[in-house]
Amino acid sequence: MIDAWRARLAGVGRRGVRLPLLTLHILVGVLIAAVLGPGRQRRYVSTRPLAWWSRGLCWILGLRLQIRGVAHAGATLFVANHISWLDIFCIAAVCPTQFLAKQEVAEWPLFGWLCRRAGTAFIRRGGENGAGEAMEHLVWRLRQGERVLVFPEGTSTPGETVRRFHPRLLQSAILARCPVQAITLRYPQADGINRLVPFIDDDELLPHLWRLLGEPGFIAELYFGRVHAPPHSSRDALARQTHTEISNQLLAPEWIRRATTIAE
Repeated sequence: MIDAWRARLAGVGRRGVRLPLLTLHILVGVLIAAVLGPGRQRRYVSTRPLAWWSRGLCWILGLRLQIRGVAHAGATLFVANHISWLDIFCIAAVCPTQFLAKQEVAEWPLFGWLCRRAGTAFIRRGGENGAGEAMEHLVWRLRQGERVLVFPEGTSTPGETVRRFHPRLLQSAILARCPVQAITLRYPQADGINRLVPFIDDDELLPHLWRLLGEPGFIAELYFGRVHAPPHSSRDALARQTHTEISNQLLAPEWIRRATTIAE
């Protein structure tokens, strides 16, 4: 009972410190997005503000990033497993990219607006041509020399396994003739995976964020895999290759010991 009360009080204390910092950080992000957001060409002069802001968010939440591998420079389609809304900011902190997200994200309070200003493309599920429009957007971005991230599972998971990859969006790399690189994401704890980080089922953003603000700290692991250079044989082959690569990494904890901590 005493330990439970101590843990609860510690959580209250963390929120008391982190919430004002987070509020200020979001306000700074709003100013940056308003001033440096994409103009008529829908392109940023620099992605450094996005990387800086994402690292700041991780620091405020007590999230340490551990990285292995190197992100490919230049136009690249990144393919990652999907666990939480935090995935976007963890990746952006070390590898600023353009993102493809579900339309619901655009409706999130303030975060949705920030995502739109960061150049995120949104896919309309159930629409007549939502995936087709998204792929056209991806191809355009890649041909402009930008890096783009997609989550081919189509939804977030607890992070223990990887669901089947939907291959349609990977066609964009074939049309743009650009490399593909897999990113494996994991949020570990001493006894396995972190159960609080996954954003799944009927979770809502603000209650989920509130829970994380009370946590003592946690880790995100990112593994940048091999680069699949063009020409690609087919989108189905790309989906199988990247899915297998990410699945194998989730079952290979030895790479954690060789990871490099880049954010405390």
